Amino acid sequence: MAIDWAWIRAERLKEEGKTYEALQLHLTICTLAPRFPKVWSYAAWDMAYNISVTQYMPETRWQWVKNGISILRDKGIPYNPRSVTLYKELAWIYWHKIGDFLDDEHMNYKRALAIEMERVLGPPPIVLNDQEYLDWFRKIVEAPDDPRELLRQDPETEALANRLHGVGLELDESLLDFIARHVRPELAVSDLVKEKLTEDPLTARRLEIVTDADVAAPLDRLLAAVRSKVLREQYKLDPEWMMHLMADQYGPLDWRNAFSHSLYWASLGDKIGKGYENANPSDAMNAARFVFFSLNNLINRGRVSLDPNFDDPFSSYIELTPDTRFIPYLYETYMRLGKEQFGDDPRYIEGTPGPQYMTGFVTNMHNWIELLYLEGGEQNLKLAVNFYAWLRENNPHPNGTTQERYLQTLDEFVMGDILAQLQTFRAVGAILRSFIRRALKQFALAQTEAGITSMIRARQCYDYWMAATTGDLNERRKMQHPQKLFRDEIYAFMKDRQVDALFKARLWRRLPLEQRRMTYDELSPYFEKLCEAQQPPWALERAFTEPVGMEQFRRAGIERRNELQQEDAERGQRYKP
Repeated sequence: MAIDWAWIRAERLKEEGKTYEALQLHLTICTLAPRFPKVWSYAAWDMAYNISVTQYMPETRWQWVKNGISILRDKGIPYNPRSVTLYKELAWIYWHKIGDFLDDEHMNYKRALAIEMERVLGPPPIVLNDQEYLDWFRKIVEAPDDPRELLRQDPETEALANRLHGVGLELDESLLDFIARHVRPELAVSDLVKEKLTEDPLTARRLEIVTDADVAAPLDRLLAAVRSKVLREQYKLDPEWMMHLMADQYGPLDWRNAFSHSLYWASLGDKIGKGYENANPSDAMNAARFVFFSLNNLINRGRVSLDPNFDDPFSSYIELTPDTRFIPYLYETYMRLGKEQFGDDPRYIEGTPGPQYMTGFVTNMHNWIELLYLEGGEQNLKLAVNFYAWLRENNPHPNGTTQERYLQTLDEFVMGDILAQLQTFRAVGAILRSFIRRALKQFALAQTEAGITSMIRARQCYDYWMAATTGDLNERRKMQHPQKLFRDEIYAFMKDRQVDALFKARLWRRLPLEQRRMTYDELSPYFEKLCEAQQPPWALERAFTEPVGMEQFRRAGIERRNELQQEDAERGQRYKP
C-alpha cells in the first residue's frame, strides 16, 4: 500500500511540475522494493524521458537524463546484478536518448557525455595502429584499483603526488580535469596558447610539474590509476570488460561516443543473461539486438571530432562521422549471435544470421556496401564485392531466383541506392563525407579532376539537404558548415592507419593554404610521430611543412572567439559554434 500511495503521489507531483519531489518519491519506491527491477526501470524512464522533456534549459535536461542513467547504473543494477531488463534499459538510454537524434537537445547530450569522458580519459592518444591504442588503455586496466596502493608500491609516484598536492591537485577528478584541459597534444605546438595558459601563476606552477620530462613515466602510471578509480567508482565501468570488448571483440572504441556505452551495457547484459532461467526472454533478445544497433551506429557515426569547452560543455564543437572499421565486427557478430540463438531452428541456414535477423542484416549490408565503395581503397572495395556476392546468393526472391537489383554492376547498385536515400539525415551525412574522403584520396594520388568531381558531388548533397531544413527552428537536422566538414575529414584521413604515409604527405602539399592552417595545430603532433616512425625517419619540416602565417591565423582565431563570447554574454545567450 505504501508503494501504491507513493507511486500515485509521484505521478501527481510530476504533473504539477514538482520534479525533485517526484524524484525523492521514486527513490523511496525503489528503496521499498529494491529487488523488483521494474521499479528501477520505470523510475529511470520517468527521469530520462518524461521529466527531462519538461525542462527548458539543456543543463537541466541533461541532468535528468543523467539521473535516469544513475538510478539504473549506480543502484538498480547493483541490487539486481542478474536482471537483463536493467542492462537493456541502460543501453537504451545511451543508444536512443543520447546517441540518436530524436530529442531536440540530443547534440547537447552528446557534447556533455563526450566532455565527461574526455575529462576522465583525456584526449585520444596519438597512435599509428590499433595495438598502440590498446596498449595505452591496458595501462588503466593493469593499474591498482586505488591510487594509494600505487603510492605505497612506487616511490616515484609518491614523490610526484606530494608535488601535485602542493599545487592543489589531488588524486581525483581535479587532476584529470587539469590534464584534460591543458596537457593536450594540439596545444603543444602553439606558443600563443602556452602564453595564455601561464598568465595564472598557479596554472604555470602546475604546468611546470606535469610537463617536466623527468616525471613523464610516473605521471603516466599515476594517471592510469586515477582514471581506473574514477571509471570504476563514478561511472561503474569495469576497465577489464572495456578492454575485453576492444581487444577480443570489436577493436578500439572511442568512449566519448554514446554508442560505445550502449555497446558496453548491452553486451554485458547479454553475457549475464546467458543461462539465467529468470531472465525476461524479450529483454534478453533486445539486449542482444542492442549489440547490433550499437555497432551499426558506430559504423555510421563512430568517429568523434571534438573541440572541447570544459567550462561550458554545451558550447563544444562535436561531429560524429562514419567509421567503416566496425563493419567486419558487426558482420561477425550477426553470424555468431544468430547461430547461438537460432541454430536449432529448422529454418536456420549455415552462413546466415538466422531468419529473425535476416531483414535487418540485409538492410545494413546495403549500407555497408555503399560506405565501403564510397570510401574506396583496395581492402574496402574487396569487402564490398564480397558482401554484394553474399546478397546475390543468400537474398533471392521467394521463388529462389536472383533479385534483379543484384544483377547490376556494383557501380550501378551503389549509385542507384544513393539517389534513393538522399531523403534521410543519416544517409546524406554519410554520403557527403564519403565524397569528401574520396576527394582527399584522389587529390593525394594527383587525380585532380576526379577529386574536384567528388567535391562537387559532396556540395550538391549538402545544398540539396540544407534547402530542406530552412524551416527548422533548431539545429536538429542541419549539417555543419562545409568548411568544418572538410576539416574533420582531413583529420580523419591523416590519422587513418590504412592510408600510406607517403599519400598523406602528398595530400598535405596539395591542400589549399586555408585548410592546412585550420588543421595544422591538431595534426602536428601526429605528423611528428609519423615522421619518426618511417625508416629512415623523415624530416618533419619537409614532409608536413607548417603553413605560412600560422601565428597570425592563431591570433585571429582567439580574437574572434573572444568577440563571439562577448557578444553572447551581452545577449545573455550561450555561444554555439
